[in-house]
Amino acid sequence: MEKIQEQIRQSNMDAALKIAKEEFAKRDPKEMAEKAGGEYESASCSNSLISLRLLGQEYTLVHPDGGIESPDHHQVGLVAHILLLHYLLYASGKPLSCELFSYKDIPGGEIYFNVFRKRVEMPILNAYGDDPEGFEKACEGSGGLEVPMGDLAYQFQAFPNIPITYVYWNGDDEFPASVQVLFDSSIKDYLPLEDIVFLSEMLSWKLAKFKGV
Repeated sequence: MEKIQEQIRQSNMDAALKIAKEEFAKRDPKEMAEKAGGEYESASCSNSLISLRLLGQEYTLVHPDGGIESPDHHQVGLVAHILLLHYLLYASGKPLSCELFSYKDIPGGEIYFNVFRKRVEMPILNAYGDDPEGFEKACEGSGGLEVPMGDLAYQFQAFPNIPITYVYWNGDDEFPASVQVLFDSSIKDYLPLEDIVFLSEMLSWKLAKFKGV
């Protein structure tokens, strides 16, 4: 059963990538780059390039075919490829509001919050629930910028116009440690709900894997 479910998920992701590439080919590459905070370059009469940073790494997308180059020239994962295309397609160019919201405060997010909690916040608690120093080390080693919230908090530039903030509260005799992931309220103008989960999950697992470093 698990193998069948994985095949279904893979099929859905392949379909999502195909649709994203088709829509990407129809759009003005220069306008997409400007709204997303990327860099545009006209490579030839028929092709142009858009460079974007995702979780600290730079990727280059080719317009109109939607192909992509990674920093190490290895094949880019399916989720990352879809996220890069979706970010360019959805980006509105709207400035940051500097108002931080939880996932459940994003319109429609309350319905999927339990999924978000399980896939995004729990991996951090499982890795660092009793190890604030480890959390601090992981955040600083992953490019996080310390911000004055909770007992520890770090902000990450996931995409040029999408900051993600992790807030950590130490545990005590009465309450266990807790983590909350927050977004600028403008995120709804840059990615759909499901993609916000995927993007945040990528960052959480990056931080959790730092535990063994």
